[in-house]
Amino acid sequence: MLRRAPTTITLTQADIEQWEAGRQRRLHEAQQKLESEVAANQTAADGKSKESRQKSTKDRIMGGTGQGR
Repeated sequence: MLRRAPTTITLTQADIEQWEAGRQRRLHEAQQKLESEVAANQTAADGKSKESRQKSTKDRIMGGTGQGR
């Protein structure tokens, strides 16, 4: 069996800073994604409530319940 020098692994301050920068970037992206999903859900809910208000206004004006009687 051949003998060789052991492998040395070093961790420098630059490596740590690079890892921290990547971690911060991933956290920021996850936060942005969550905020956009919340905004999209809020917009969808606002649209539904506006639609139901319009239907109820139409029902009051037309004097019916929308059942076609």
